[in-house]
Amino acid sequence: MKVFAAGQKSKFAKTVIASAMFVALAGCSATQTSSTAPEVVVSNAKMEYVRSVEGIEEYTLSNGMKVLLYPDSAQPKTLVNITYRVGSVHENYGETGMAHLLEHMLFKGSTSYKDIDLEFNKRGMRVNATTWLDRTNYFELFEYDETNLEWALGMEADRMVNATFTAEQLESEMTVVRNEMERGENSPFRMLSSRLSSTAYLWHNYANSTIGARSDVENFPFDKLRAFYKKHYRPDNAVLTLAGRFEKDKAIELIEKTFGKLQQPETPIEPLYTVEPTQDGEREVNLRRTGDVPMIGAVYHVPSALHEDTPALQVLATVLSDSARGRMQKQLVEPGLATGATAFSYLLKDPSIFMLVGQGSKDKDTKEMEKTLISLVEDLDENKVTAEEVATAKAAILKDTEESLRNVTGVGMELSEFIAMGDYRYIFYFRDLVEKVTVEDVQRVAEKYFVSSNRTIGRFIPTKEPVRAEISEAKDISEILADYKGRKAVESGEVYDNTVENVLARLQEFEWQTGTKVSVYPKKLRAGEVHIAMNFPVGSDKTLKGYEADFKLLGGLLFSGTKTYSKADIASKLDALKASVSISTRSLGEINVSIKAVKENLDETLLFVQELMTNPAFDEAEIEIDRKASITGLEMSRSEPRSVALNALNKAFDGYGKDSAFGYKTIDEQIDGLKAVNQKRLKALHKSLFDASNGFISVVGDVEPEAISKDLEAYFGGIDGSADYIEPEQTFVSPAGLDMWIETPDKANAQLYIAHTVDLNEQHPDFHAAYIANQIFGGSGFASRLMQRIRVKEGYSYGTGSGLGLEYDEEKGLFYMSAIAAPENMKKVVEAYKEEVQKVLDNGFTEKEVKDAIEGALKSQRVTWSSESYIARMLNENKKVERDIRWFKEYQDKVQGLTVEQVNEAFAKYIATQELNVFAAGDWAKVNKQ
Repeated sequence: MKVFAAGQKSKFAKTVIASAMFVALAGCSATQTSSTAPEVVVSNAKMEYVRSVEGIEEYTLSNGMKVLLYPDSAQPKTLVNITYRVGSVHENYGETGMAHLLEHMLFKGSTSYKDIDLEFNKRGMRVNATTWLDRTNYFELFEYDETNLEWALGMEADRMVNATFTAEQLESEMTVVRNEMERGENSPFRMLSSRLSSTAYLWHNYANSTIGARSDVENFPFDKLRAFYKKHYRPDNAVLTLAGRFEKDKAIELIEKTFGKLQQPETPIEPLYTVEPTQDGEREVNLRRTGDVPMIGAVYHVPSALHEDTPALQVLATVLSDSARGRMQKQLVEPGLATGATAFSYLLKDPSIFMLVGQGSKDKDTKEMEKTLISLVEDLDENKVTAEEVATAKAAILKDTEESLRNVTGVGMELSEFIAMGDYRYIFYFRDLVEKVTVEDVQRVAEKYFVSSNRTIGRFIPTKEPVRAEISEAKDISEILADYKGRKAVESGEVYDNTVENVLARLQEFEWQTGTKVSVYPKKLRAGEVHIAMNFPVGSDKTLKGYEADFKLLGGLLFSGTKTYSKADIASKLDALKASVSISTRSLGEINVSIKAVKENLDETLLFVQELMTNPAFDEAEIEIDRKASITGLEMSRSEPRSVALNALNKAFDGYGKDSAFGYKTIDEQIDGLKAVNQKRLKALHKSLFDASNGFISVVGDVEPEAISKDLEAYFGGIDGSADYIEPEQTFVSPAGLDMWIETPDKANAQLYIAHTVDLNEQHPDFHAAYIANQIFGGSGFASRLMQRIRVKEGYSYGTGSGLGLEYDEEKGLFYMSAIAAPENMKKVVEAYKEEVQKVLDNGFTEKEVKDAIEGALKSQRVTWSSESYIARMLNENKKVERDIRWFKEYQDKVQGLTVEQVNEAFAKYIATQELNVFAAGDWAKVNKQ
């Protein structure tokens, strides 16, 4: 039974087409005037073709709305993304957080589309919305069919002008947003970033957090929110993006039918006019909150994304922050002054900021780190940027950009950022500008903007002759893009959906003499992309005991240098190959390798991965960097409610015991293990445990199956460790009635888990009914009963839900419920959970709930199967647990055949229990005191 690992972090995507959204900020206000909501017209507006740029066709409706069509028939899914040019920048005094709260309210439905959360789930749609400084967007991603597309377009058009949210719903949602606000307050990084921004800006609304001021969110009148909605939600302030699979003529017909009937208001859209004055001296902010690890941040004003200097500034950000080759890594992290560091600049319509952040160590002075952080940018006139650094940074940016542009639906989402800047074409034009950046450009912008009077970090120092960083105005975007045509659209993949039948029709399987099993699914993908997943089970409880920390560091250290390549060389080589590679040993006793490459570089990529896996250097300095970063992460988790509650859960359900390598370990035990790691131990562990025998490899892409199997065997078949693999024998602990309320002082948000074991796996006859029961109860987002009760009705929690952690071949699994809430509301959350369980026991689920859950689950599975990387991982897992791929077809048939009675019986048997195991972490002492 797999219990959850705390503190997992997603990879930071360094690409010029993504705004760095570490902390929600906002923009300058405009004077509020009355305006009329768009009305329905007698004759629908027609779409007129404007231009085509790199596969994106641009149209306009006569009501002022812009439409972007980005077709890719090889994608079995469709994205509908509508972007409104309104964000927190448009909020007036007393209205901070209004744009974000309005985003929440639009999920309450509209005149013709009620209960849209239930419809989303029924249709298997993946939906969400985001609010940023200059824009708000709403999107639906779903398996393509005309009915789904027509519904999504009709719903978005209707809620543009006919949203039905009420004052009572606003009152309930305010507490949800407040809980979301409190969750952000638990993050030292987010709070420091927010304080830096609010100090750096004097007048512009980019100073404000998008989440808003608590007093505003709790108190602004309902009629003001309705007025804000009517003012900004209108066709001539919106851009609709349709990406993925669709029939163009039919899509145009549907858009004209839905959005074309909306009338353009007579009142013009108001321009914003506030300009941030030039900063005239150093500024300082000190933030004192509970935590364990210090951070230092520095902010400098820089121009708009449209300014000619911005591409060079983005290149400079990569020169500084690249995790393998960057100056921050070399001068802050590797010498031990920091345990982590990054630099980034938001791509925004108005003048922006450039932020640097260094993370220190617990109980260690940060003066030297702060001094070095500042000198990294303000002393660039002496320590000049080199041509090699610029070339390396550009290659990294352009590789990530090229990789991102292959994903049509992903680009469809990213276009929101560039629409907010003024024109979607800038996503391509900015890439072109980055290609032209020279070392002289980077050096010039560094010396221009990184001056002490433009810095926000700390202390005020009187200066006789201050140096100012003047921010010049960018050209109008229509002038910038007047003659821009873009490049030839990249070659699409073949139209061949990933169904059980289609995979089986092409799948070819091989087995090496060493026992490794290879599955090859040949398929032509966009831009010649090839996905490879490898899983190698290694070692045993005996050989891993005492080396748990060493093993978990092993995979990451392979990228820190080999006998032939340095850390910087490795990063540069992967950029040149246009490849993304990860080698993970975070799961004890497993080596997992993921490769995303392009066909023309596949052989060279495989050869390079072989080099990484077989010739690690394990440099002592690199070991120390990874050790410090891991220890710092553990130290930070000591007072974080989610980690504390999760650790308590993991300990309670640990079935291995203290004497097993796989057993639960405290934070102190993990830190002690990390302190013991050294080069000698790692080399010995690598020699004995790195073994490709009896493993599993899957390939998806345009390859010849037998040839790729032979190539893989030539590269990896000789990796043969000396230690035998013995699968660990798992025992199970099933506690009942635990009630653990753990103190995490001075934390605004609290975390709850409720969990118990279940005698269930994916082969059990009751699996399908239990899965659907959980989907209805807490596993389907807003449509679930838990969300409708705890978030929508009561407003206790920003996020709550439940899940089943089940394996295919293990006897037992885990049912769990989770929620975040303010500490004073957590007892109410537990009571609400108990009441919802009892309601199901008393009255059962309805026929409609079961039908909608079944339909949503099947559609969601088809969307999941559209991912090539998922298919590769799935093929490996099938071989590992000896599961026939036809199981997925049987799953569909069995789920479709479920009855209400079966689902209700499964809920009562596996989910409902009277003896709850409660694991909650929060500031309970403060609640009791109040």
